[in-house]
Amino acid sequence: MKKSVITIIVVGMLLLVGCESARKDNRATTIPTQKSTMETLSIYSVDSDAMALMPVTVKKDKKKVTPEYITSLVEDCLDDENVRVYSVKQEKNKIILSFFKDGKPVKGCSENMEILILDCFANSLLDNIESCTEVVFRCEDKAYKSEHSSFKINEVYASE
Repeated sequence: MKKSVITIIVVGMLLLVGCESARKDNRATTIPTQKSTMETLSIYSVDSDAMALMPVTVKKDKKKVTPEYITSLVEDCLDDENVRVYSVKQEKNKIILSFFKDGKPVKGCSENMEILILDCFANSLLDNIESCTEVVFRCEDKAYKSEHSSFKINEVYASE
């Protein structure tokens, strides 16, 4: 009888020790993570559901950030093949962005959507091109004229 009680106690202690070590092995361990070295840029797009500007973070692929590069990122982010940029050029601190006359935002969109598209380009350029303090919009390198808006050939749309 004494032997069976001792055996039960020993087996019980072994079970407890085994469970304790199993519990220690199942603890969550923290694994150090590497900080990302990917460079990003913030540009603007349109949230179609809310009809509002939406900041977007995109991967920076090029070493030099140019007006053409920022314009292409905004075009890609808008994801609308009807938004058509004709040309982009910088004259001192002014960026002049010209759209095709048969595409958005000049043709085929509401007044609200036109303003949102123009704001996406203007804000993205002002935020990412250090030397840019003014943005001018044109239509095929002439004065900008759409169904809803018109600007003189050198009229500043947005500035810092």
